[in-house]
Amino acid sequence: MPDKLKAAFDDPEHGWVGLTFSRGGESVTVTASYTPSDSFLDLTDALYNLFLYGGEAKVVWHSGPIECELRFAREGDVVRFEAYEYPDRLRDTVRGRLFFEASGTYEGICLPFWRALRNLQGRFSETELISRWHRPFPSKEIDNLTALLREGR
Repeated sequence: MPDKLKAAFDDPEHGWVGLTFSRGGESVTVTASYTPSDSFLDLTDALYNLFLYGGEAKVVWHSGPIECELRFAREGDVVRFEAYEYPDRLRDTVRGRLFFEASGTYEGICLPFWRALRNLQGRFSETELISRWHRPFPSKEIDNLTALLREGR
């Protein structure tokens, strides 16, 4: 049985947040800014759409010039997760460096990220999250994803 994927967000502060994902003895933390991408919303949308439709989704987290791209791909019952690092936004000239990968079911790969979002949502009021993240937090979208997962469509 493969090691379970885990994901967690640190407390956002001054528009920055740490995202840690791990499996077995392998653990990676990405520290990201609130801008220019709306990464929390993009992650929520990716999880929602992968549940309903499958396909592929990318979520970019920005850390200064460095960008971390999380790639999710669902084909049937299998979800593949890969994390790439790019030195900057000029992706045409440089290939990203794959630094983490995992595969499994939707429950094994996507639910840990949903749990991390719900955990973060539960730790702060919406006003506090906006103040800490410097951007609206996608509480409504996370609630919609939660309802979808509970319905189990």
